[in-house]
Amino acid sequence: MSTVMSSIVTFIGTRPLRSASTRLAKRSALARQRKMPEIQRQNRGPKTGRRRPKESGRMSVAKLFDRSRVVVVGGGRGLGRQYCLDLGQAGADVLVASQSDAALTVVDEIRAAGGAAHGCVSDARDGDRIAAAAREHIGGIDAMIVNAGVVRDRSFGKMGGEEWSDVMSVHVDGAFACCRAVWDDMRQQGQGSIVLTTSGAGLHGNFGQANYAAAKGAIIALAKSLATEGKRAGIRVNAVAPMALTEMTEDVFTPELKAALDVERVSPFVLALLHRSNSANGLVIETGGGWAAAMRWERSRGLRLDAPGVDAVLERWDEIVDFAAGSDWPKTTADSLSAALGAETRDQPRHVRKMG
Repeated sequence: MSTVMSSIVTFIGTRPLRSASTRLAKRSALARQRKMPEIQRQNRGPKTGRRRPKESGRMSVAKLFDRSRVVVVGGGRGLGRQYCLDLGQAGADVLVASQSDAALTVVDEIRAAGGAAHGCVSDARDGDRIAAAAREHIGGIDAMIVNAGVVRDRSFGKMGGEEWSDVMSVHVDGAFACCRAVWDDMRQQGQGSIVLTTSGAGLHGNFGQANYAAAKGAIIALAKSLATEGKRAGIRVNAVAPMALTEMTEDVFTPELKAALDVERVSPFVLALLHRSNSANGLVIETGGGWAAAMRWERSRGLRLDAPGVDAVLERWDEIVDFAAGSDWPKTTADSLSAALGAETRDQPRHVRKMG
């Protein structure tokens, strides 16, 4: 973190008498200064007229989460650990939850750096235990990141029921348990922020990861549903699809990817999404390598037939999947119903993008 240096100029002794020409030059300089935009005057250094170094945007990091009570589930390693360290540096009271003693190691790291943290060794599916620890040790829950996860990669033809259920349970049941455990706390205090963790596999699918992709797809649906329900109570829920080198991706990433996708370049985006000043709700954010972007559904203009038959549909299938004729971006189930019912807003969509 950079340090802003302030210059102090001390004048010692008496001021010499100035000649008329000197006084005139001074008045001219003052007149020019009055015409100068305020920001330019502030950036000028003392006496010499040199510009002061610009204050880094990271200077305020130490106060961004001042006294915020934040729970990080799956905070013992990888991305979760980085979130915890950055939150501690930003002034948050952090509850580090992990199913292993790695949580306690992260707590020691945060405290050694001057931050405040407590640990909770718990499975993500025991959300009540984690929430109770947060109430006891940090006084409540203002925000939560659910980062816990597991992979059991195998091609679908060879995948067993246990490999399917284990992955679904940790990701989906764990996210449910944690959100449910803190939901009433956030609702009663009238505010809260939750970030769930999805994946590119959940967005697009991936070979050998049918279980993981299905679980991460469910996280998107959970986040969007909770965002809708929590809005009245001041609870925001978003999902992040991070791309970073962790134990889960160690065997998947190439050396080039490992070098580019470090956890430090993901954490700032996740913390910004979590922060109370951010009004984002129900979003899915992809991030990695210092880059982030929002994802959304896009729907083609489609095809309507008064008396559809299989043969007629097949003949005009290209119209169903043609985005060049125009598209819109549905956000709710009401948007889907309006399209099926042939509502005027669908026949003449307000947000149509012409392509080609």
